[in-house]
Amino acid sequence: MNSKTIFNKIVDRLVDDDFRRAFSLILLSALLSIVSLIAFVAHITHDTESLLMAWVLLGAFVFATSIFFLALFVRKYHSVYRYIFIAGVVALFTYLAYDGGPYGFFYFWILLIPAFSFIMFGIFEGLICSIPMFVVLLVLFWTPLFDYLKWSSTITEDFKLRMLEVYLVCIVLGFVSELLRYVNAKRLKSANEHYEFVSMHDFLTNVANQTYLARYLNDVYEKRSEISSFGCLFIDVDGFKLVNDKYGHLFGNTVLIKIAEILSEDKSAFVCRWGGDEFVICFKNIDEDLLVRIGEKYRAAVSAVSFEEKPHFHITISVGAVLMPVDDTFNFNHVLELADSANRRAKNKGKDNVTLVD
Repeated sequence: MNSKTIFNKIVDRLVDDDFRRAFSLILLSALLSIVSLIAFVAHITHDTESLLMAWVLLGAFVFATSIFFLALFVRKYHSVYRYIFIAGVVALFTYLAYDGGPYGFFYFWILLIPAFSFIMFGIFEGLICSIPMFVVLLVLFWTPLFDYLKWSSTITEDFKLRMLEVYLVCIVLGFVSELLRYVNAKRLKSANEHYEFVSMHDFLTNVANQTYLARYLNDVYEKRSEISSFGCLFIDVDGFKLVNDKYGHLFGNTVLIKIAEILSEDKSAFVCRWGGDEFVICFKNIDEDLLVRIGEKYRAAVSAVSFEEKPHFHITISVGAVLMPVDDTFNFNHVLELADSANRRAKNKGKDNVTLVD
C-alpha cells in the first residue's frame, strides 16, 4: 500500500466525526509535543534566567507526549483524552497570557485556542471551550491582575482591545468553518449511507441482496470462534411464474413484498432475496428443532396471507432447511449449495413444506 492510498483512506475516513476527532487529537498532541520540546531547548539555551518558563515548557512536552501515546494505543477513552488535552492547552496558554513574552509575543499563540477547540470538539463543544480563554483575557487585562503580568508595561489599551477583537474573530471564523464542514460532512455521510443501503439491498423488497449476503457470510466466517452453529432456510415461492402470467407483474411484486415482510418479522434472522422468487434466511447459534419450527412458521404465515385486490388468491412456499457448523469449510458457495439442495428436496416432496437436510 503506497502513501497516496493511505492518504486517500485517511481523507475518506475524516468524514466520520469520531475518527476525525481521534485523528486530530493524535496530530495536535504530536504537534504540541514537538513545539514545546523545541521551545524548551531554545529557552534553556538562550534564556537561562527564566527557569519557570523552562519547567512549563518541559511539562507541556511531557503532557502532550503522554496524550499522544494514550490516544494512539489506548483508544477506548478518546473522548476523555480530548477533554484533558484541551484543559491542558487552556492552562498552558493561560500561563503564556500571564508571562506575555517579549513585546507580548506569547499572546499571539493564544489565537490558536479556537482552532484547537473546534477541530477537536466540533461546533457547540468547541464554542464552549473557546470562551474560557476569552474570559481569561478579560480578567487579566481589565482587573488588578493586569499589574502582575510580566510585560504589562509594554501592553497598551489599544493592544488589549485589538487582541480581544482578533480572538473573537477567530472564534467566529472557527465556528462558521466547523459549521460548514459539519453540514457538508452530514450531507456526504447521508449520501454514502443511502448508496451503501442501495448497493446492499434489493430495490423491491428492501431486504438484503446477494452482495450483502456474501458480506454477511464472510463476517460469520471471520467470527466463527463465537458461533457454534449456523442455520439456513432457502425459500422458493411455489408456482410464482403462473402468478405473473395470470395476474401480472405488478401483483407479482406485491406478493414478493408481502412475503419479504413476513420473513423479516423475526429480528434475529438475516433475510436476503436471492433472486426472482427465491429468498435465503440465515440464523446464528440455532438448533435443528428451532430452525424447522421457524421454517414452518414462515410456511404457515405465507399460506394464510390474503390480498384485498385478489381475495381468492392463494400462495405457498417450499422451505429447505440446513444446519451446518461454522468451520474452515464454511464459505458463501458451500452455504448456498447446501441450502439450494435442501430447497430442491422440498420441491420434490410436493411443495408447500419444510424439509430438513443433513
